[in-house]
Formats: sequence, structure tokens, C-alpha cells
Amino acid sequence: MIRTVAHIISVANNKGGVGKTTTAINLAAGLAREQLEGVLVVDADASNASALCWRGVRQGGEAPFQVIGMQQPIIHKELPQLLKRSSYGFVIIDCPASGAAGAMTRSALMVSHLVVIPVQPSGLDLWASDPMVQMIKEVRVYIPDLETRLLINRKSAQTRLAKQVRAGLDAFESEVFDAEIAQRTAIAEAATRGQTIYEFDPGGLAVLDYNRLTHEVLAWAALRADALLAAAAARE
Repeated sequence: MIRTVAHIISVANNKGGVGKTTTAINLAAGLAREQLEGVLVVDADASNASALCWRGVRQGGEAPFQVIGMQQPIIHKELPQLLKRSSYGFVIIDCPASGAAGAMTRSALMVSHLVVIPVQPSGLDLWASDPMVQMIKEVRVYIPDLETRLLINRKSAQTRLAKQVRAGLDAFESEVFDAEIAQRTAIAEAATRGQTIYEFDPGGLAVLDYNRLTHEVLAWAALRADALLAAAAARE
């Protein structure tokens, strides 16, 4: 029997308030709806522990994915050991804002295959995210195949501004998700109740946004799985 190889995704940005935890939770929920394998969310934020807090106030029964805490900067050692004893299809790491917590994010990136970087559609937010880009460049010295994708998050109805920001993302030397997550009250209300957007507002527009993001992540994972199979075949 071939053991499931988990796709490890860090949701990271050195800037706070860009929606890392809501992205991690709702992406995990979207993946759990599509996958037979389990989905794990790792809360790596020792200061706020937002994902663990979300689980603590959860309403609506058992979560569609598991949430655990890893809050020492040794995730790159702890997580592989955990995965040897489990069969998760996806692991989503909710990283802290950097600064003093930079070691935690760096540890998470060292074990990741994809980094999702939520950015709000404003020039100030893009400039403030530059340290995240620099950290990824440092990690790629050791993990050269680490992939990154920027996610336009908390987008307002100003489509002109969103287009200008998307054009400005070229400077980040990273791919950008076609999916964009709009600023919606339902997303915040779901989080305060410990629910995913799929539970709180299953017929709402936010679900469509997260479905697009989920499908893009699944397409990335399928390409990665094909590459791993090809590499394994070449070694035989």
C-alpha cells in the first residue's frame, strides 16, 4: 500500500491583519469537502493562537478537519514525525505575523511545499509584505523547490484598485491565484462562531470565492503528485 504523501501549505505574511487564519480555516474546509484523506490545520502562532481559539469557540459539532498547535520553532522537525504516524492529504500551517515570531514562520516554510501569501489590495500592504518575500528567498537556499502564490484577500468592491494591485504584484516574483477573496461580513461572523464559511453561509458569495481558491490548490497538488510519481519512476 502506498502511503499518502501530504501536501504541506503555509499561510504566511509578516504583516498582521491580512486574513491568514480565515484563509487557513476556510481553505482547509474547502479541501476537506473535496478529499477522502484527512486535512490538518497547524496553529503556529504562539501569541494569538487564532486557529486554536476558533476551535475553542466552535459551534456546529465536530470540525471537518483537525486543529493542533505547534508553537515552538521546530515545526520542520515535529511535523514530519507526526506525518509518519498519520495519513493526512493536506496540512495547512497558520503562521504568525513575523517580527519576533520570524523563527516560527521560517521553521514552517522549511517543511512546506507551497506558501500562500494573503495580501490586501493596497500599495501599503504590498510594501509591508516585502520582508516575507525576503524570508522566502532565504529559505529557498535550502528548499529550492518551495513554491509561492499570492492571494488577493479582503478585496473591496473597487475593481479598479484590485486591478492596479494585481499589476503591482509582478514585483514579488511569485505566481498569483486567479481566485480573489472579497471582504464579506459573513466571513468574519463565521470565524467568531467557530464555523467555516461553508457552515455559516453555504449559499453565499464567499463560498464561491473559497471554492475557486480550493480548486486552484487542488490543481497545484495534482501537478505536484504527478511530479512525485514521475520522479519515483525515474529512480526505479
